Amino acid sequence: MEKASEKKRGLGGQITVFVSMILMLLFAFLCVLMESARTAGARWYLQMAASSSMDSVFSQYHRELWDRYRLLFAEYETGAEMEADFAGFLLPYLETDNWYPMALEAVSAEEIVRAVDGHGAYLEKEILDYMKYGIWNLDFEGDAVENLWKQEREAEAVTEMAQTYRTRTRDVWKLERVLESISENLNRQRNERQQGLNALSSYDGAGFRRAAEQMIGALKKMPGLVKQYEKEADRLAETLQADRREQEARTDRLGTDMAAALEQEIQEYEAYVAEDGKRRQEIRDLEPRSAEQIQRLEELIELSYEVEREIEEWEGDDDEDGDSEPDYESLWWPVRTGLESIQILPLSFAHGIQDKEKEGWLKQVEQLYQKGMLGLLVPEGRQVSEKTATLAALPSHAETYDEGAGSGSMPDHILVNEYCGKFFSQFCSAQENGESGTQKQSAGLGNGLQTPAGVPESGNQEHTLDYEVEYLLYGNGSDRENLSDAVHRLLAVRSGLNLIHILSDNAKRAQARELAAVITGAGSITPLILVTTFFVMSVWALGEALMDVKGLLAGRKVMLLKAAEDWTLSVENLLALGRDGKPDTGGGERGLSYLSWLKILLFVEPLVRQEYRIMDVIELNLGQGNSGFRMRNGVYQVDMSGRVCGKHLFFSPAFVENITGNHDQGMMMTVKTERRY
Repeated sequence: MEKASEKKRGLGGQITVFVSMILMLLFAFLCVLMESARTAGARWYLQMAASSSMDSVFSQYHRELWDRYRLLFAEYETGAEMEADFAGFLLPYLETDNWYPMALEAVSAEEIVRAVDGHGAYLEKEILDYMKYGIWNLDFEGDAVENLWKQEREAEAVTEMAQTYRTRTRDVWKLERVLESISENLNRQRNERQQGLNALSSYDGAGFRRAAEQMIGALKKMPGLVKQYEKEADRLAETLQADRREQEARTDRLGTDMAAALEQEIQEYEAYVAEDGKRRQEIRDLEPRSAEQIQRLEELIELSYEVEREIEEWEGDDDEDGDSEPDYESLWWPVRTGLESIQILPLSFAHGIQDKEKEGWLKQVEQLYQKGMLGLLVPEGRQVSEKTATLAALPSHAETYDEGAGSGSMPDHILVNEYCGKFFSQFCSAQENGESGTQKQSAGLGNGLQTPAGVPESGNQEHTLDYEVEYLLYGNGSDRENLSDAVHRLLAVRSGLNLIHILSDNAKRAQARELAAVITGAGSITPLILVTTFFVMSVWALGEALMDVKGLLAGRKVMLLKAAEDWTLSVENLLALGRDGKPDTGGGERGLSYLSWLKILLFVEPLVRQEYRIMDVIELNLGQGNSGFRMRNGVYQVDMSGRVCGKHLFFSPAFVENITGNHDQGMMMTVKTERRY
């Protein structure tokens, strides 16, 4: 009996160990399953925590940059600063008592994309993201911009051509002045010849010789005048050939009709040179003829001495013999006929400038245009800003970028230009704000955009440079320089467009030809008149451009392509402008404003360069305050990684390791997250 009970007790102990082993395996399996599920949850929790932390980092965008320019960039000078902020936002998630205990080992900002990177692409994206969701009154539609771009390029090509051939006109006039000198020399010879004949009529040998010597002096100057003429004529012919090659290089910027019109004008200059071939032979003949006439006059002077000696001998004989007086007429007849045989003919062709006063007034208009003096064009009562800025450390100077980079999309360029017009000041900004009353631009926002809540008005904001849009175009360190460059560029574009209008208006061409005829004094159409006509037309276009730009600066508008009713300067007033040197204010209620014209100029500039200058202006305005903001510190995108050590809860060999913090058995995890604005 005892043996039986002992046997039962032994069998009972074997069953307990077996069940314990099974239970231990079962619990281990369950712990593995639970740890696996917890590990997966830990990874999702860690990813959520990292993403939330990055959201918190990017919520720290530069507030003033957003308030003033509606751009989202976080400000971090170094990657370490961003890593510290990211870690600070991540730690509370890791230190929370939950099923996912973790310890932060390290964080690393693997890639930081800043505003100055990517050749301006990230700034452009920020601008476009904002502008594409606004309601705008665009100055230009996308389909019209390409035509505007072509018209602006054509206008500048016409201006370049006009400037070149105005110079050639002055060369022509210089050649004409040589002809005038030759003609004056011939007139002097004729006058002296007549004086000699008058002296011979009174048998005055000394008077004849004085006139003959004066005539010889004029004749000796003729070879020098002939050489000067040929030198100037050769130079003009060579220069016109070079100008022809330059004009051929401009043809890709000209439309078919305008290229044909300008070709006709160029041919008039070449016709002048071609006609010069006939004239040159006549001028050349003057040199050998002058030598012959000098020799003939010297012979007549010797003959006059012989006549006087013969008269003296006759008078001596008369005293002795008492004979009658000598026949003076017969004695002086060989000298007189010899002098009469010397023919001094005037030039057979029309030449020279007759009305030099009007010529001078036209030149004065050209000088006003070339100087483009702000004092003449800035409205009365307005002072040109004298603000300056140091540019060396700004993005457009300190960063390396490729102006040929970027998409080159015209719709994008339109929106960027509109952004510039809304957010940046220019010469007429103060006037526009004053006229709009309570609808002042806010944060640089103008027509067509409502003021966002809490955004300060631009009138209360400080600007390092007042003419910011002009800076985007020319990038000078002073407002005066930028405005001056803008005025000169507008004058160039407007003069080209004005000349295009004149060339297509037969009435204005006829008026220009009438004035050219008055200036040259020619009674019929000659190459000189046609050359002078083009000069008159191009200067007329310049005078109208001066009035146009003065009107734009005064807040008026100017049509892109003018009709007859839009023209403001008559030929009479053109001469008055040259005489007085004071252009009137042009423009009117139709057309494009000063800002719109600046936008046209921006279209033909590289967008990448414009974007870096946008960064310049923003940095100048924000960096002058307490924030000291720099665009190179503006963060657009970050790729961040973190390394953490997770703690096992259900799979650790000993729970003590979790309590003591021994990580030898910990689970290392890496999390990556990326954010961009």
